Amino acid sequence: MKRLTWTLLVALLASPAWGEPPDAERQLTLRLDPAEQQLIGELVQPLPDGGRFALLEGLAVSEALCGDQALALRRDGDGHWEVPPCDATLTLSWQGTLPAPGRESRHGLGEAGTFLPTRGGWYPHLVESAGPLSLEIHTPPGQRAVGSGSHVEEAETENGLRARFHHPHTREVEIAAGPWQLRERQVDGVTLRVLFPEALDAAFGETYLARAAHHLAAFRAQLGRLPFESFSIAASPAPVGLAFPGFTLLGERVIPLPFIPDTSLPHEIMHAWWGAGVQVDYADGNWAEALTTYLADHAVAEAAGEASDLRRGWLLDLAALPADREPTLREFRGAPDPAGRLIGYQHGALLFHLLRQRLGDASFDAGLRAFAERWMHRTADWQALEAAFSDAAGEDLAPFFAAWRDRPGRPELALEAVRFEPGPGGGWLQGELVQRGEHAPWPLDVPLVVETEDGPVTLTQRMEGERQPFALPLTERPRALEVDPDAQLLRHPGKLPSVLRRLLLDTDTRLVALAPALEPLAERALGRRLETRPAEAGLDDAPPLLVVGTTEEVAAWRRERGLAPPPAPRDGFEQAGRARIWMHPEHPIGLLSGDDPEALAMLAARLRHHGQRSHLVLDEEGETRDAGTWPTEENPLRMEFTQ
Repeated sequence: MKRLTWTLLVALLASPAWGEPPDAERQLTLRLDPAEQQLIGELVQPLPDGGRFALLEGLAVSEALCGDQALALRRDGDGHWEVPPCDATLTLSWQGTLPAPGRESRHGLGEAGTFLPTRGGWYPHLVESAGPLSLEIHTPPGQRAVGSGSHVEEAETENGLRARFHHPHTREVEIAAGPWQLRERQVDGVTLRVLFPEALDAAFGETYLARAAHHLAAFRAQLGRLPFESFSIAASPAPVGLAFPGFTLLGERVIPLPFIPDTSLPHEIMHAWWGAGVQVDYADGNWAEALTTYLADHAVAEAAGEASDLRRGWLLDLAALPADREPTLREFRGAPDPAGRLIGYQHGALLFHLLRQRLGDASFDAGLRAFAERWMHRTADWQALEAAFSDAAGEDLAPFFAAWRDRPGRPELALEAVRFEPGPGGGWLQGELVQRGEHAPWPLDVPLVVETEDGPVTLTQRMEGERQPFALPLTERPRALEVDPDAQLLRHPGKLPSVLRRLLLDTDTRLVALAPALEPLAERALGRRLETRPAEAGLDDAPPLLVVGTTEEVAAWRRERGLAPPPAPRDGFEQAGRARIWMHPEHPIGLLSGDDPEALAMLAARLRHHGQRSHLVLDEEGETRDAGTWPTEENPLRMEFTQ
């Protein structure tokens, strides 16, 4: 489906968008044969100083030219190909076979799906600085491809399809291919494309196209134009959710889940601006996941009226982190460990929520647009982001960023000396805000909400120190005072219920397997190997424990140690359903039991998705029958007044 001539579009796209000067262009042409797992490639680029590159096993250079003259390459002792300086245009051709995608490697070429990530050794990586990229991918009938940059053209050839892409300024190249159907829609000058296998396309293709159009329109209203002329949503047989310049890959197993079009999908679209658009200087920390989580996940929840609940959940998750091992936000690089992800995604997103509350929507959005305009298709660090917001706000925000980005933890708030002083026409509600924590104080704008007969009265109190007096003028006596009722602040939520995330996050968690065969199952539940403890071990000074066994074995283990049963109204919980887990309210112990190994395996596979729960039960069919959190004491940041 050819929309404009290739020459015209390359000329338009190669012009210095976002203020970048023109650079020498690379031209990369690929011919894929997924059935034979064969790749044939050609790279054309200037290389006046020469260079060296590596290719994956199974690939080899077939020809090298400098201009129209043959160029001799040699291989060094490490197996790298060395290219001598070339004062004309270098043309490299290579070919060979690659393995099918699998668990052993991220890259692979096969009929069910192809994924070739950047710098994976499937092409000669010979650039030292970013520049324009023209990418052409040929696929056989029944296969389509997607690659880095904007989609320019898809046309039929004698041997299948030819797809062309262009990126104005990049060092990296990623491609994917599969047995995909195509759906397209134009949204404000952007071509949205959905690339799913036939069955997924028929069932979910239109849903993803419609939801992508909805999210893109909302994001463009805040951020301005998408930094690519197209955005493709492609299916992968691998269990992934990955964002690249101009496209995202979503796992075929997660695409049917009903919540993905409004969770993972908007998150990956937002990465077109942050991460795939403005690139991350990982040496200084990964700011992109925090900004993407706030502008996508939080924004979607806000539009649905669910943002305060989302923030409360984030605060509960963060509070489960072991305090002595919590990294700073700046230390987050993007590793998949659960603790790091909570900091990088949720703590970071809440930093941007605090910033937005402090600056107001207009200045916050101006900072975002200025950051995008200055750094699009370039690599930016935290200082660049900080400078953009400081300029938009007209104030130096370095102390704000340093507090929330460079210090571990969050403050715990308290109310002290609260009293109402009656006076003419009403009176004054006075008191003191206190913040505690090893690294206190943090800068806060604290919402105070007073309930009166005539409605709520709100004061936002700036707090820079560990103690801050406040005084609210009222026209009548207060009924109640509550600090931060909508979870606007990045803070410790106070007294916590015992939840499963305590086991998931604490690296000291030990395993008590009441049958040795259950050890692999328990490790699957927590996603890591666990040190075991003997079943007869005592509980004094014990680290968190996960106890796994049959229904009767786990109940007997609890009784033998004098531990209380599940709290009311959960009488009979230890025999409920087919499998269940519960956190003991008074000890850091999780008790996982089931009527049979299959039930235990089903429950173990789901624990990481229920970290905020205290208890979970699966029924006879393996569906969630009961899930919840133990009640906690009254909110210490709420005070009731008697008349």
